[in-house]
Amino acid sequence: MAMTRIAIDRSTIEPWVAVAQSSRLLADMLSQIGEPLSPSNFEVINAHYPPERSSDWCREFLTAGIEHMTLWADHVAPLLFHEEAQVTHTFRPVQTLSRAAIESASQAVWMMNGDSARECARRHVCLLLDDLDEQRKAAVGDERKTRLKRARQVVLDRLEPFISERDIGRFPGYMNIVKDAAATVAAKGSGEADLVDPEVVERLWRASAGSAHGKRWPALELQIVNPRKEISPGLFETDRAPDPIAITKILKLADAVLTYGVLRFADYSGYEPQLTEIIRAAQERLASVIPRRSDL
Repeated sequence: MAMTRIAIDRSTIEPWVAVAQSSRLLADMLSQIGEPLSPSNFEVINAHYPPERSSDWCREFLTAGIEHMTLWADHVAPLLFHEEAQVTHTFRPVQTLSRAAIESASQAVWMMNGDSARECARRHVCLLLDDLDEQRKAAVGDERKTRLKRARQVVLDRLEPFISERDIGRFPGYMNIVKDAAATVAAKGSGEADLVDPEVVERLWRASAGSAHGKRWPALELQIVNPRKEISPGLFETDRAPDPIAITKILKLADAVLTYGVLRFADYSGYEPQLTEIIRAAQERLASVIPRRSDL
């Protein structure tokens, strides 16, 4: 197998750069959203389990997603670069970073998408308990594992007068919440129609997961593969290059879910009246640091 370099034209790279700059805007916007105001949805949701505020967890999920995408932004659209610098795109990093951003943001979207404050709080506690389970599994030593098991029970004991562990339920898994988040984005008219179709979303998620794990099928389906000379009967050397269309699709899905999540977070925090000014300030700061093309 040989990796082939192909030049990326402007029409192909423009949506990549748009996603890159969007991630920078979202980072700035999120930084402008402070503590939940009174009255706000998060003020009510947080009151259901004050020791661990839902708003803090949502902010952390969205921050994680933005960090993944701003790393991509620094690769595809650096704010400082040498005129002769060349950027090489391989297919795995963008798939992996986009997948991580989608999973992170989807948890916030799923949590905020409950049909009541109580349901949003239930989803938060569901994520909290799953987090403690994962922390316990990763812990080293029986003493540490025991402490984390007790910490989980403390949460359940505090909630016992209001809701049982059975009614809290279990974390539905990343595939389900990614689909749920994409469906929410679709219902609000955000994103492109084919990118929020459940089957398309599942394929994008599975392909990005497979590429992160070095699986062979994404290496074939997410790249342009051209056969070369036959090295044995039925076995050919190949040239491969990342498929630009596949890159664009996963980037657009990540951007759609993250954008919706940040806007929803602003609304739930009580900042909707200031949102126009928040966006304007972020746009002005970004415009002041974006390098200008010499050929325009």
